[in-house]
Amino acid sequence: MTSFLRLLAYRNRWIYDSVTAVSSLAVGGVQRLRGLGLEALKERLEPGAAVLDLCCGSGEAAAPWIDAGYAITGLDLSPRALDLAVQRYPLMQRVEGLAEDPPFADQSFAAIQLSVALHEFPRTEREQVLKGTLRLLKPGGWLVLIDLHMANPLMRFPQRLFCALFETETATAMLEDNLPAQLSALGFTDVEQQLLAGKALQRIIARRP
Repeated sequence: MTSFLRLLAYRNRWIYDSVTAVSSLAVGGVQRLRGLGLEALKERLEPGAAVLDLCCGSGEAAAPWIDAGYAITGLDLSPRALDLAVQRYPLMQRVEGLAEDPPFADQSFAAIQLSVALHEFPRTEREQVLKGTLRLLKPGGWLVLIDLHMANPLMRFPQRLFCALFETETATAMLEDNLPAQLSALGFTDVEQQLLAGKALQRIIARRP
């Protein structure tokens, strides 16, 4: 079920941007939030490596990678979001498609980023997305995942309220799940989890063997 405020935020960009700005304060602001993926992997990738920003939206989380000189491809289901992404970041290659069935050849990317997007998927589809990333990564390639995590007791009520107002039940389901364990079960190795913002946000890196 989608709340009225969520629909309103997506239809009015200033509301969406305001919510993002407030919710990102705990990690150091919007620019830090959008750069968390690059921050985790920049020492592990070759310069100019091919990187996929999965569920890229209008490209904000791809921007730090572009600025750092990586060859970025953005995949999203929304043509409107992709059009906006290309206007803002013309160096990003855009591809329209489903994250559950991405239209790329096996082993196409050195790294894949999923930034605050995986919680939008129900559990079954989430597993499909993660299996797809494993297929698309080159051997030794890296997945970096930034998303919701069960907050510490002081932050738990605000987090639940935020999810009720601006997210769907899929986000609440993610709070109950152990993503590092799921990634390991799917075949990823070198899984590392870092908890941020009072444990309300997790950054996970994982490697294709």
